[in-house]
Amino acid sequence: MTTRDWKALAVVGTLMVGGALALPASADACVAPNCLVDVRFPLPEDGGPVPANVPGLVVVPPLLESTDVSTLRLTQADGVEVPFTLAEGARKTHVVIPKSPLVPGTAYRIEAKGLCQYQETQTQSATFTAGPELPLPKTLGTLSVDPPGWDTFPVFGDSNCGSPGSGEATTLRFTPSPELVPFLPWVHWTVEVDGQPWSSSNHHGLTSKGEDNPDSHLYEYNRQLLFLYSACTWSDPPPPGEGLSPGRHQATLRGTLEQADLALPLLSVDFELGCRRCLSGGCADGGPIDPAPLPLPEPSSDGCTQAGGGLTVLGLLAALRLSRRRK
Repeated sequence: MTTRDWKALAVVGTLMVGGALALPASADACVAPNCLVDVRFPLPEDGGPVPANVPGLVVVPPLLESTDVSTLRLTQADGVEVPFTLAEGARKTHVVIPKSPLVPGTAYRIEAKGLCQYQETQTQSATFTAGPELPLPKTLGTLSVDPPGWDTFPVFGDSNCGSPGSGEATTLRFTPSPELVPFLPWVHWTVEVDGQPWSSSNHHGLTSKGEDNPDSHLYEYNRQLLFLYSACTWSDPPPPGEGLSPGRHQATLRGTLEQADLALPLLSVDFELGCRRCLSGGCADGGPIDPAPLPLPEPSSDGCTQAGGGLTVLGLLAALRLSRRRK
């Protein structure tokens, strides 16, 4: 472990040991300390151009906190102010809506400052270049699903605290349409199963390849957008929810382009999960014998709240992961 890694661990440890002021409420008990992630601006990957007719530029607030809207600025590279209106977006975001289309080939800067209860914040900014206007997307792309298999995973219930469990799981495979890709940073997502909410993601939750974007949910511990499961075994105490019931289901992926006056067609796919009881002679349903589930870690004495050691472990691991990404 490098010196930088140890420093990252020390920062999170200090925030937690410093007292309850750094710990979120029980409903967010497995989320990292407030403002560990500051204001963010979803933008195209690898510095790609922003369509001149982008409906709105999303401003994501600090983790568990809010954005000081009085500090929001959109300027050209030479400092000329760009007039805009401000709207409230999905998932507690704000949206900067330019009053006229961006100028292709022009460099811009967007900035804002977070409001954090327990620490001072610095102005955060991002730069980008406007590209040509593009047709707004009319389709999402294609959706498929992997064959189910036995797996071990965190089981989430009525809070952000996951309990380890084992069961059958599968992953949705999404391929965005070419017309959607330039607008992906400003799309937020939900997955419904049998018409009921299952998971959701922040803006830019999926990459241009249709894969999970971990940078969009740093230090947030909840269901992955495209991961579906039915828990068959779990640690003690059991989680508030066991995931999906065994049987056939239909998953629906919904994408929403922020501030765009359009309804993108939904994508749906059928799948099946189960908890097969298998003996040495085979499975009751005639299928192959499932591999033995991996041993589950011992439950925390604090239960699901994880206000003590559990959160510390999650926070330390997350900080280590971030420090390595920044090398």
